[in-house]
Amino acid sequence: MKKRLLPLLLSTALVLPLLCPAAAAEETATRRDLAEALYDLANRPAVSQTQPYSDLTETDDALHWISSEGYMVGYGSHTMAPDQAITRDQLATVLYEYAKEHNLALTKRAPIEAGTPKWADDAISWATANGVLDGIDQDQAITASELDRVLSNLSKVAEDPAAKDLNAIMESPGVSGYAVMAYRDGKLIYQRTGGDRYIDAADPANNLPLELDSRYRTASISKTFAAIGAMRLVEQGTLDLDRDVSDYLGFTLRNPNYPDQAITTRMLLSHTSSIQDGSVYSIAPEYSVKEFFTPEGKYWLDGEHFENSNDGVDRSPGNWFHYCNLNYGLVGTIIERITGQRFDVYMRENVLEPMGLNASYNPGDFDADEIQNVATLYQKQKDGVWNEDGPYVAQIDDYRGVPQDPNKVLITNPDLQSAITLEPLDDYVIGTNGCLFSPQGGLRISPNEMKVLIDMFLNDGKVNGTQIISKESVDAMFTPTFRALPDQSNGNTYGGLMCRYGFGIQEMSGEFEGGDCLLKDRKISLSGHFGEAYGLLAGFFLDRETGTAIYYAMTGQGSEDTQNAGEYSGMYKWEEMFCTALLDNLFPDL
Repeated sequence: MKKRLLPLLLSTALVLPLLCPAAAAEETATRRDLAEALYDLANRPAVSQTQPYSDLTETDDALHWISSEGYMVGYGSHTMAPDQAITRDQLATVLYEYAKEHNLALTKRAPIEAGTPKWADDAISWATANGVLDGIDQDQAITASELDRVLSNLSKVAEDPAAKDLNAIMESPGVSGYAVMAYRDGKLIYQRTGGDRYIDAADPANNLPLELDSRYRTASISKTFAAIGAMRLVEQGTLDLDRDVSDYLGFTLRNPNYPDQAITTRMLLSHTSSIQDGSVYSIAPEYSVKEFFTPEGKYWLDGEHFENSNDGVDRSPGNWFHYCNLNYGLVGTIIERITGQRFDVYMRENVLEPMGLNASYNPGDFDADEIQNVATLYQKQKDGVWNEDGPYVAQIDDYRGVPQDPNKVLITNPDLQSAITLEPLDDYVIGTNGCLFSPQGGLRISPNEMKVLIDMFLNDGKVNGTQIISKESVDAMFTPTFRALPDQSNGNTYGGLMCRYGFGIQEMSGEFEGGDCLLKDRKISLSGHFGEAYGLLAGFFLDRETGTAIYYAMTGQGSEDTQNAGEYSGMYKWEEMFCTALLDNLFPDL
């Protein structure tokens, strides 16, 4: 596995010896002491001297090893400062990275201590909850005896039953970062992250770890949230799922191949509208979605967005399933027309904030601290094309800590990376182009925030005592509008992967061999949604009756997706490995 270099020691660490006078030299643990102790604990493996340090010699195996493993890195000018005192925050962070790589349990977390620097909060939370820091003073200086005590505490942390399988995915097929969670009986029982949210190919010392509070563009799981937004309007009586969407859009929307059949919001939410994606489904703010659907429109493109029956198959509205991102662009437009709010603003004020989430469809909502924690999505490339021997190359959200303008929008289409543009919203007319903030895929959300979505579904639409949507609305989302026939002749099911679909929710029943199977050797039925775009793959699936749930997300692919077809399902190999690692190790009884 290619190791990651964690930027453990931020610039503030350079002045720590001045701010926190060390104890007597013979009692203070140094960076060298920690490196030697962990190197012994790891049974002194062979060393790869990947980084040249001016203050180390060839015999400093422990320090070269701890650097190559990414547990502790040096400072500028290629120095390691081996005799500098180690602080409590630094110690916890090093041991947290060690625990990740050595398959130790990471699930238990404690509240973040006041005054903990952001770069250490996940590590301190883990170390405190798991007793790693028991018996250690709150002051920053670590003594030699405290170091011994901490390592003794570390030896008592339980092994993680799924970690070995999860960490193997990092190496093959290759993942830049991942996050996973699991619920049993409606309670969180497992969580883990690995890899990086930001990768600097030129200087790995600048890499940043993917953590539970790191947000990333979650792709099509965004549709689930958009469906929640639509259901809130249904409950308010302002949106009728079975009304002709033309009444909401302000123009007549008909599939010209079935001109007498109305298209409804129910059909849009369930992908049974007879609309299909063409080469483009995200367009600039000066254009209306009408441009897709009328012959004189700029994006009509010979009517490529409409299904037809040229081969004798009935693909009329309501009778044929075809998963389509543009359906949810239209849902976003309808939401804007009804509410008079931009889609991102409506979702923030009426869905995300009521759920207690700072997630957003608009990266411009994130302040300087939050944007620093947004994960970049990656694919391994060389000379602009897939190459598993190349570096991880940023595909989207490479913000590098720079806050974004909330009144500009990135126009993106996954199959047209060269056509990405940043457009101002000054003249945008609300209700003309709900595609702008990607209702189908543009939500930036963290694993911690995904817990809230899972909790809401497991509690019939309620979050911390607040009813976000009614139980009846949740029931409607989870009830398949589309059910594939045994021969799958009533829809494009993607090889049996999508055979039952409600409103932003699909059911993985395990009944279509080689298709909707979460496991190879067991039939488990769970409902949720997949996400795929720009190197991200994600999925959450749950059983509302039993309180069972799993979640996985990976933020970068190490090899081309077309080379990673699943072995037993319509999923990719990565997804099969995540599902197998979680379900076989944590739920062998299902």
